[in-house]
Amino acid sequence: MKNLLIIVALLFSTNLLFAQSEKYRQAMSTSIEAFNSAMNKEPDPTELTEITNRFERIASAEPKEWLPRYYAAYLYSIMAFDGKNATQKGELCDEADALLKEAVALTGENSELMVVDAQIKQARMLIDPVAGWQTYGPMFEASLAKAEALNKDNPRTYVVRGTSLLYTPEQFGGGKKVAKPVLEKALEKFANFKADSVLHPGWGKSQATWMLSQCD
Repeated sequence: MKNLLIIVALLFSTNLLFAQSEKYRQAMSTSIEAFNSAMNKEPDPTELTEITNRFERIASAEPKEWLPRYYAAYLYSIMAFDGKNATQKGELCDEADALLKEAVALTGENSELMVVDAQIKQARMLIDPVAGWQTYGPMFEASLAKAEALNKDNPRTYVVRGTSLLYTPEQFGGGKKVAKPVLEKALEKFANFKADSVLHPGWGKSQATWMLSQCD
């Protein structure tokens, strides 16, 4: 009888875990679908906020999962670029940093998280470009270098670097000519890129394609 109770308990816990896992995958899948749609058009602050909130709710329900925190941190960094003022931009960067730290604590540093880290540094830098470049410019480069070292085939490293170069004035080492080969490399990496799963990051190809067209 005791053994039977143990077996029943194990079956119940297994079914419960499977149900939770399925619920997580479904919530992530629909949120990522919305995320991909938002990334392929002009940023809509209301839409981005709603999608970010969805990922944060998943993160709260799944304290051991790093991916919802990754997506939420990335979205906060995107919104920081278009913040209404320096205060709001800083607050959005703070939200992104907090989620990124949680993700790193769960899974350790990886290339995808370091790409987001670089983007947060870039967003902070643009709050005050003149002063910010001295502080956050080297941090931005260091995070991208770490992202590349952790996975030299991650195309998003080159997407973020190419974006930065494209919008950096020529007198400061940027411009279309220097951005073009980096964005071309991003598309080369995408040609052979395969995400670890349907829930893992896959964004960036459409952005790289559009920005490369601007270089021509």
